[in-house]
Amino acid sequence: MSPASKETAAIVLDCQDHGESDQIVTFFCKDIGRMTGIAKGAKRSQKRFVNKLELFSSLRLRYKESRTSNLVFIAEAELVDSFLRLRQNMPLYMAATVIRELTLSATRDLEGDDGFFALLQWGLRTVDGQRLYTNRDPRYPRRPPLNGCSCALPGAEPAMGRPPLVVVPGRHPAIPHSRSTDHSSLPVQLSVMNVLALFQIKFFEQIGYRPNLDSCLRCHQPFSVDQEYGFDSRGGGIVCGRCRGEQGESSLTPLSRGTIRILASAQNQPLHRLHCLQISRSGLREALSFLTHYGHHLLQREICSLKAFL
Repeated sequence: MSPASKETAAIVLDCQDHGESDQIVTFFCKDIGRMTGIAKGAKRSQKRFVNKLELFSSLRLRYKESRTSNLVFIAEAELVDSFLRLRQNMPLYMAATVIRELTLSATRDLEGDDGFFALLQWGLRTVDGQRLYTNRDPRYPRRPPLNGCSCALPGAEPAMGRPPLVVVPGRHPAIPHSRSTDHSSLPVQLSVMNVLALFQIKFFEQIGYRPNLDSCLRCHQPFSVDQEYGFDSRGGGIVCGRCRGEQGESSLTPLSRGTIRILASAQNQPLHRLHCLQISRSGLREALSFLTHYGHHLLQREICSLKAFL
């Protein structure tokens, strides 16, 4: 008896040609976690797989498990969201590549994690939607952040005003076109860097290594605006200036108090409110620097795609 078909929500993380017409595809799936399957005849497909197995695509997947291999058989894929903007804008594509590389580095096949799937969806959707925030249009003045979220923290900047959206049931909001066509502009770079910093703060928590930003690792005193701090990647937390001076530690990554406060706030925000936090330009450099060092220590490998943002 052949195994019954199963369905799951999935995001494409990798796709490689196999033979003349097949493709080997790695997904991250809701409930299942990372999964690799073979799509027979995918390169010749005119219906089942055409334009659906691109990197980052969000799918509804139908598959069958194999009794003799770790590969599943991909029977059909329904496209939910192609995240097309990620392939039209280089900074957005590079940011999505960071998210993809981190996910591949930190997950294993068939280790289900709904929380990680939700975070991965948030990261790609937020990066894909950065066209809303990046290029200012003089027709739309600055407005306070949406949903009443406050960014009045040291190291934070208020979110840019957003043009009004036209919402159609069952579809994504219509994106007003900006007059600017400069996709390499600095605001785009800063915007995606903000998403990457917030994604990584949640990412490390999701894999069980939440950075300790609440108190000093050495003296255990709560965070204070009267102290200077550095981040200890080996210990996974901040170290106050007093303890750093006493122990003569020079390997700590400097972190300003404003950056610590806004990242600690991000740790406690649900995903649907995370976009309200905007980190300052100097804060982004600090945040990405310490998160990169921390990730290198935890994953024991370099996330090459992050170099574009450092």
